[in-house]
Amino acid sequence: MLDDFFTPIDEEIWAPFKGKDQVVGGRLKLHGISFPKLKKTQVVLIGMGEIANEWRKKFYNLTWRFDNMEIADLGNLVEAKNEKDRQFALSEATSELLASGIVVLIIGSDPAYIYGHYKGYRMTKEQVEVVKVCPYIDLEEGSSLRQLMVEKPSYLFNIDFIGTQSYYVTTQTAEVLEKMYFENHRLGEVRANIEECEPILRSAHLMMFDMNSIRTADAPGTILDSPNGLYAEEAARIARYAGISNKLSSAFFYGLDETKKNPVSALLLAQMTWYFIEGLTARFNDHPTTNHPDFLIYRNRLQSTGHEIVFYKSRKSNRWWMEIPHPYEKKSFFIGCSYRDYEMVCEDEMPDRWWRAYQRLM
Repeated sequence: MLDDFFTPIDEEIWAPFKGKDQVVGGRLKLHGISFPKLKKTQVVLIGMGEIANEWRKKFYNLTWRFDNMEIADLGNLVEAKNEKDRQFALSEATSELLASGIVVLIIGSDPAYIYGHYKGYRMTKEQVEVVKVCPYIDLEEGSSLRQLMVEKPSYLFNIDFIGTQSYYVTTQTAEVLEKMYFENHRLGEVRANIEECEPILRSAHLMMFDMNSIRTADAPGTILDSPNGLYAEEAARIARYAGISNKLSSAFFYGLDETKKNPVSALLLAQMTWYFIEGLTARFNDHPTTNHPDFLIYRNRLQSTGHEIVFYKSRKSNRWWMEIPHPYEKKSFFIGCSYRDYEMVCEDEMPDRWWRAYQRLM
C-alpha cells in the first residue's frame, strides 16, 4: 500500500493553517491523522528528511492561487534500514503515482536520490528525457548520475544540463556529454537567454533541480557556498517553465544543507515550488502530432546539408517545435524549440538541438 512508504506530517506544522482557505496549508489534503484519498488528486508532495519540514513551514504560508487543483502532501518518505531500501521506496511510490496520472513533487537534500526518482519511470515503457539544473556534473564511479546513465536496460533518451559553471566541469566530463549528444547549457548562456530554458523543459519528463545552482547570496543555506550562480528570480522562472511543460510529470528539488536550517533558503525553495505548481495551472496541453490542424507547419531544407527541418507552431500558444524523423523507422517525434531555431534554419544553419536529437536516434 502507498501509505506504507510515508510517515505523517507533524501536527505542529499543519495545525496553525487549519481552516485558513487563503493559504496553501489550509487547502492541501494532508497526511496527518490519516492518509489522504488520491482519487481526484492532481499533484502530490513528497518530503525527504528534515529540510522538507522546514520547507513546509514556509510553503504552507504562501497564498493559494491554484484554482480548484487538488494537491496532497503525503508526508516524508520512511526512514528505511539502508539507502538501497529507501531508493526502492522512492521509486515504488513515484512509479505508482505516475501510473495514476499524478504529478509528483519531491523535496529533499540528498542528491543520491535522483536515482530513485528516475527509477520511478521504469514502468512507463517509454524513453525518458531529463533536465538537470546543476552547477557541476558528477560522473564519478558510484555517483547517482553515473548510475542513471550507465544502467542497463536503459530507458534514458536524453539529459539536458542547465546552469552549469565551467570551472566545475572537467574536460573529460565535457567529452562524455559530447559523445552522448547531451546538451550542456552553461550559466552565462542561461543568463543571456533564459527564455531558451522553456523549450528545453517542454520536452522533458522529469526535472532535477540542485539548489546549489543558486548563488549563496540568494540561497545562503546551500552546501556549495558559491558567489556565482542563478539569481533567485531566475530559479523561480525556471521552476515555472517546468510546471508549464506539457510532458513533465515530476520534479525533485534538493541540495540545501539540513544542518543550516536557513529560513531564507527555505522560503526561496517554497516560492520556487509555488511557481512550479502555478505553472501547472497554466499548461496549454498543445504538444503536436504529425500534420495536426492546430499547428502551422513550416518546411525548410538546408542547402548546406540537404536535411529538411520541419517546424510546428501552435495556434494556441505560439510555441514552436521541431519534428525529428527517425533515421530507420517510419515515425518521428517532436522536441520543443524557439523562434530563434527557425531563424537559424532560414539562414541555412543547423540547429544544435535538432542535430543532437537526431544523432541520439542513430
